Amino acid sequence: MALVYVLMNTEPSQMESVLKEIKEIKGVVEAHMVYGTYDICAKVGAEKPQELKRIVQKIRSKDNVLNTLTLMVVQ
Repeated sequence: MALVYVLMNTEPSQMESVLKEIKEIKGVVEAHMVYGTYDICAKVGAEKPQELKRIVQKIRSKDNVLNTLTLMVVQ
């Protein structure tokens, strides 16, 4: 299984609603609000890298997601 972590910045007042939406996306294994530079961290898994790309694009296109950083797991 291929894995990535997606770190997100959101509109501050919309963090909880964005988290709820992210958790509903098929392929999101888990997602949490975090303290620090980013607001949400999501673990995304898929059988094929093409599926990961689709899921990450879906996350990035959500309303109130301002920017993202995607970290590919290599091992």
